[in-house]
Order: sequence, then structure tokens, then C-alpha cells
Amino acid sequence: MKEILYILLDSYADHEMAYLSQAINAGETGPIAHPKYVNKVVGATMGPIRSIGGLRTLPDYTFGDIPSDYAALVLVGGYGWLADVPEGVGRIVREAVAGGRIVGAICNAVGWMAAQGLLNNVRHTGNGVGQLIQMGGVAYTNQASYVDEQAVACGNVVTANGSASLEFAREMLLLLQNDTPEMIGRYYAFNKEGLVKLFGPRPRFRFNTVGLFTRDNRATVDFYTRAFGFTTEWDGVQPNVEMWLDGVRLILFPRDAFGRMVSREFAYPDGPNGAAELALEVPTFADVDREYEAALECGALSVLPPTTEPWGQRTCYVADPDGNLVEIGSFVEA
Repeated sequence: MKEILYILLDSYADHEMAYLSQAINAGETGPIAHPKYVNKVVGATMGPIRSIGGLRTLPDYTFGDIPSDYAALVLVGGYGWLADVPEGVGRIVREAVAGGRIVGAICNAVGWMAAQGLLNNVRHTGNGVGQLIQMGGVAYTNQASYVDEQAVACGNVVTANGSASLEFAREMLLLLQNDTPEMIGRYYAFNKEGLVKLFGPRPRFRFNTVGLFTRDNRATVDFYTRAFGFTTEWDGVQPNVEMWLDGVRLILFPRDAFGRMVSREFAYPDGPNGAAELALEVPTFADVDREYEAALECGALSVLPPTTEPWGQRTCYVADPDGNLVEIGSFVEA
């Protein structure tokens, strides 16, 4: 049975290993009789390691006597990575990465990896690219592959920010194939959404999506990504497009394809129409003006230039390539 090695430095962050270690050793109803892996702790000495929360953990190994055959290496974040990290850690991690082992790092441990040049060939995340630049110095040359995600898996390397212990656990569990993807997803959802939301009384409806019918999907996708920062994984071929912004889903579907699907013809308006709107909130009045100009540069049609209304909102309206109205507004003057 292979072991997962957790490298702990003094002042390690208790919560950053909790979801992962728990899922390795226990199931939904109790400890697993025959787990696929065993959790083990590695420290500088065999003496107790104190966590940020003041708890003391006794290691199973030191940096000098870890087993040669293990399943994964986990660098648990905390304040210790901001101080002098023992050289033994560097050797262990470099050998693990070079050997293609699964290596996970979270919080300040990611910054330490940047300083070792260990993020220069992988997509990664962390506590902001600014921290990685600061901690990594000249050894960190891969800022272009930094992504603003809670956790990122690339090859056998998983990185996460300090608030992403659950997302970190999910990516590690998937790489380790600790369970089926469905069961790992269930574990993630239970801890992310909570018992009440998942198993409590269900509302009659949940608001799910806003949909727009387009003349040309490609033009509308291009507009919403450039003008407002929507993201999409659309392949450029399928008629149905999913786009996301701030947790809200927008779908696009071609007008002609929708007509064929429902066997009806619709009289779509030509040009801007006032049937409905998408409303986007920005931080301040100044942002309303700036985003309005940016939208026009991306091909939007002006419907109402930025105006401060009697009810205290500064707002403006533009029309997208299909004539749908988009409002950009703020109630904060400063």
C-alpha cells in the first residue's frame, strides 16, 4: 500500500491538508477498511511540529529517511515556507518532480516552488501572481502560465491558493484515482455546498440561465468575451454556447437552428430592442464611463451614454451584435 507524504514545516496551516487526508482515510460512513493509500507526515526531525492553530503533530519520517516508493508528495502551506526551508526539502521535491511523481503544493508552498524554478514548465496558480513573482525572484520565469483559479492540475503537479483546500483535495484525489470521478465529485459537492443545500427541501424552481438567440454565434461570443470578460469553452462548431461571468451562465443559440428545433418561425427584431436587458454592475461611477467606452471599442452600439439618474445610479446602455440591451451601472460615486 503506497503512502502519501505530507511535508510539514513549523507553523503549517492545519486546514490545508484536512480535506485531502480525510478522503484518503475515510468514506461517507466511517474509516475505510482497506484504503488505497496511507497518510504519512514528514518533518525536519521526529519531534513535534506545531501548526498555526497550535496543534502538535508527530512525524512518521524525517527529510533524510523518507521511503523511496511513495504515491504523492504534499507540500502543506503555512508560514514556514516564508523562512529558511531546509535543503532536504528541496532535494525531495526536485527528485519527485523530475521522477514524474504526483506533487501538490498549496498556499505559500507554491511560492517556494516558484523560487525553486519548479513552476516554469506547468500551468499553475497560487496566492496571486504577485506573490509568486516576489517569492520566486529570477528563478520564476513562467508568469504567462499563471491562471486565476482556486486549484490547477497540470501533468502531475497540483497548485492551489490558501483558501482552496477543498479544490486542492479534489484535484489531488482525481490524480491519485482515489475513487471514481463521480464519488470524488460527490465528496467535493457535499463539503462545498453543505448538507442543508444538498439534501434539504428543494425549491420549486432554481434560476438557471439567461439565453440569447443569435444571428452569428461567433460574432456574439467574440463581443461578450472582449467587451465584458465572459469566458467559454465553446469549440466554434456546436450550436449551443455556454458562457460564464461571475458565476452566472449565459447561453447562446442560433436563431435559425432554434426555429428548426421548435418548428416555428419567429419575427426577431432588427437592431436594438427593448424587450429585455442584461445588467452588469461595476464598482464605481468612473468604471461605468470606462466600460462604456471599452464596449463601444468592441463593437457595441450606444443606446444611452453614461448618465447619473435621480435615484443615485450612474448607468449606460449599449446593444450587442443582435440588438440585445446591456446595462452597465453603479451606485458608488467614489
